[in-house]
Amino acid sequence: MQKYQNATVKEVLEWAEKQNFSSFQPQYSSLENPSKSYEILEIKNIQHPSLIQYLQARKLESQKSQLEEIHYKLNGRNYFGLGFKNDSGGYEIRNPHIKICLGKKAISTIKKESTSIRIFEGFTDYLSFRILEKPLEKSPSDYLILNSVSMIKRTTEMLRIYPNIELFLDNDRTGDDATQLLQKEFPYAQDNRFLYQHCKDLNEFLTTSEIPEQRRRKIGR
Repeated sequence: MQKYQNATVKEVLEWAEKQNFSSFQPQYSSLENPSKSYEILEIKNIQHPSLIQYLQARKLESQKSQLEEIHYKLNGRNYFGLGFKNDSGGYEIRNPHIKICLGKKAISTIKKESTSIRIFEGFTDYLSFRILEKPLEKSPSDYLILNSVSMIKRTTEMLRIYPNIELFLDNDRTGDDATQLLQKEFPYAQDNRFLYQHCKDLNEFLTTSEIPEQRRRKIGR
């Protein structure tokens, strides 16, 4: 917050004392009762400087056409963030301080009529992969964004039609468990985390790695 507000520690503490964190806290969960929990005020192309800056920091600005700027009211307060739509019509919302779902929690799928599908935990990793896809010499496929690893068991039936499944989950305990669960159900599913084995996830790989084009092609092969 000191960096975000360009303020001293004392100023940040004074700001924190004035905040009602009891109303802010529920933003870190799925809000599935729109009539009581929130109201979407406006949906538009991404324009707000802080959201553009957030995308730039994560090297995702080139993918902003796949996102929307969502303004909404929650517990009487107005907020805004990047919105990525899921298959139930809800929105995964992100900004530097918020990670929530407005509406029913669900997966997001992007269909390209492919026999292959690639699976990601969140939309920032999916967008990161779309940037890396060409340098890594990967052909377009169908894509599945879990939006939460708790959604895995709901994807089993839809995945059965794919003879090729590629996994791009996080390099942590949750990612390990999710990968093992999917590979138990689909032994031929490929764990592709070796591409970013020293990073937490694909977006960290994108933002921290300066890989020359020639080397990226070698990794792709």
